[in-house]
Amino acid sequence: MSAGDERRGTPVIGSRLRRALLSGAVLAGALVTFNAPAAQAHYSQCPPGHFCIWQHSNYEGRFFSSPNSTPNVGSYMNDRTTSVWNRTDRTVCMYRHQNYSYDMGCYRAGGSTGVMPIHNDQLTSFRLE
Repeated sequence: MSAGDERRGTPVIGSRLRRALLSGAVLAGALVTFNAPAAQAHYSQCPPGHFCIWQHSNYEGRFFSSPNSTPNVGSYMNDRTTSVWNRTDRTVCMYRHQNYSYDMGCYRAGGSTGVMPIHNDQLTSFRLE
């Protein structure tokens, strides 16, 4: 072997094999990461100043939040809301239809519920008053 074929006493073939094994391990780790389930939402994810909604009871499942009035929560959350938390300093009113149509009630600043007693899975829009 020439001096260029050896680094720190390790033959190039050993280095190539080590790089290939390391690359395979990194790829396998990436595949495991991509197949891991997505983290579930939790009430602690609701930022101050936002109105937050969750798909399931007790602030779990799909999550959406906004610091502004929202004329349509979009297909991701439309008719899928069970838990809410108003972390704004204003009253927030919820609506069954887009563009603030069909009033479902309001939550004052700081108000929340882990299970909406009525209007479960019916929210489409909300407005800060």
